[in-house]
Amino acid sequence: MVAKKENSRVIKAAETKKRIYESALELFKRDGFGTSVDSIVEMAGVSKGAFYVHYESKHSLIIDYINTIDLGYEDYFSSLPSDTKPSVMLILVTEKITDVIINNIGFDLIKLIYEALITKTINTDTQLSYDRKVYQIYNQIIKLGVQQGEFKATLNIDSVSKHCIMSIRGMTYEWCIRFPDFDLKNEIIRHFDLLLSGIKNNDGL
Repeated sequence: MVAKKENSRVIKAAETKKRIYESALELFKRDGFGTSVDSIVEMAGVSKGAFYVHYESKHSLIIDYINTIDLGYEDYFSSLPSDTKPSVMLILVTEKITDVIINNIGFDLIKLIYEALITKTINTDTQLSYDRKVYQIYNQIIKLGVQQGEFKATLNIDSVSKHCIMSIRGMTYEWCIRFPDFDLKNEIIRHFDLLLSGIKNNDGL
């Protein structure tokens, strides 16, 4: 009986967090980050106390969103045919990430994410960690390219993987400060084409 009540409490808490999360994202996209916590809890139909049980602040909601996005990248990478060349994987995954930034996250939320990362108003260790899923994906691609002989055997796999993320992050910042006069997808793919020309093995497959 006690276990049943505990299980019910866990389910209810998860449902509450989901309502807060979905309501907040809807309001952020509609009204911007100026949306108050009061507006979020009103739409979610929960108390303000319930909000702070699950989230430190509005910024924390954005970080939760990014963690969810990362899982989507992992699913996409796993769905690629096993015979896909690593160089093609690199471009496909990068295109996917760029499409998500532009079409799913969007300019307004990206600005908020960068604000959170720069000001460190919340704990951003997960987003900056090299154990983050998106880093691991690039690491796997570069490692596979080296193993299959398509990429140079002398590559520092970790360094190249980190560069992939840093270049996307840097160009996304450029997109933010030049918006809307910066073609993010085109510029990122151009950069990765240049990257590939440097890391591919001339004698590779």
